[in-house]
Amino acid sequence: MNKFATLIFSVIVVLIIGCNNKIGKLIPITPPVVVSVADTIKFNKHIKPIINNNCAISGCHIFGFSNGDYTTYAGLNAKIVSGKFKLRAYDANPGPMPPSGKLPQAQLDSIKIWLDRGAPND
Repeated sequence: MNKFATLIFSVIVVLIIGCNNKIGKLIPITPPVVVSVADTIKFNKHIKPIINNNCAISGCHIFGFSNGDYTTYAGLNAKIVSGKFKLRAYDANPGPMPPSGKLPQAQLDSIKIWLDRGAPND
């Protein structure tokens, strides 16, 4: 009977020691990378296609146009820095651009987010 009690005691001690090594130990968790919508709006991927399809078209903001050449980032940036691009494209003041009518809200939102980020050439 004494050997049986010793065996049971030994099993209990092994279980406690084995469990004790795992209890209370925290596994470090890497915090998630927070990506905002603003970080996903890029000039070349999102804004340039809007400009190319609505502004930098024949008879509008192309090379030689008196109100700015939007075929290049440099030409567009001049109007961004002056505030005229936001005023016309986003605020529609004194009227919406393009002349055919206000851009869809999703495109305007993308432009606003990009402008608020500083209009990077990314």
